Amino acid sequence: MRTTTFFEIILQTADFTFSGRDEIEDPLDEALQAAGLGEATGGGSGRGITNIDIEVTDTQRGLALIWDVLQTLRVAPSTIIRQSGSPALEHAAYDFST
Repeated sequence: MRTTTFFEIILQTADFTFSGRDEIEDPLDEALQAAGLGEATGGGSGRGITNIDIEVTDTQRGLALIWDVLQTLRVAPSTIIRQSGSPALEHAAYDFST
């Protein structure tokens, strides 16, 4: 059985320059599935944020691909990538040190 890591992409509504969440979610899903690393599983909007849920089968490669897609799309620097776990980790969209 494969273990998966859950990531939540959190975008601040005030900084959101896209016409809809799908402009980010679809390229993430396509890239993850093409690489055989996982998929976008949903998301939502409310309380000043838009979020996208991601599940990956390889944490490091999945995070690297998420960073690549988000930066290619030029998401706002306020974007956070929250990684599930105990404790949960937060990565900045433009942080390469993790």
